[in-house]
Amino acid sequence: MLTLSRRLIRIVAIAIAVIVVLSSGWVHWKSASHITPDATRQWVIVLGDRVRDGKPSVYLQERLETTLTILRENRAQRVLLSGHAASKKGDEVSAMRNYLVERGVDAGVITDDRFGVTTYQTCARANAVFEVDGAILVTQDFHLRRAVALCRAEGIDAVGAEADSDAGVYLTVRNWFREIVLSRPKAVLDAFSSAGADTRDR
Repeated sequence: MLTLSRRLIRIVAIAIAVIVVLSSGWVHWKSASHITPDATRQWVIVLGDRVRDGKPSVYLQERLETTLTILRENRAQRVLLSGHAASKKGDEVSAMRNYLVERGVDAGVITDDRFGVTTYQTCARANAVFEVDGAILVTQDFHLRRAVALCRAEGIDAVGAEADSDAGVYLTVRNWFREIVLSRPKAVLDAFSSAGADTRDR
């Protein structure tokens, strides 16, 4: 019985390892040569993150600062802010909009996606709801390739612009672990499954 249990554990461990390797391979394949700091597109898409007391978290602030640089260099003309507007920790989209407007961005060039709760939903809705066909995606390095891969899978000519990451060693290690073991396998499932999130306006 003990031998059988060990065999089962080994089989499960091998299966998980294969899934992790294949999903990371898909993410790298779809995003290959599409991570660039100086690309030009009509849209820049900012992927949401937590807010605290109505203010962007460290990660989110760094994404917004990268977006400001892109806009000031005229490498994009419109902004899509995609995040969780009904989070228990705050309205990500409103916090992002306020941050950009307070720093001189014309509110008229900003579009809010208040239902972009996941990266997959952000990409699917950007294409299906907001008719985005080309975009610069802004997020941290651990997240960027997956975001580009998912948006390209949704038919968007997407490239990635890496935002700085200054959240400390613990969060960096935790985020990379979660990205590789959990998020990338889920991304592959989302990309190939018709049971993905509903992209219609709610």
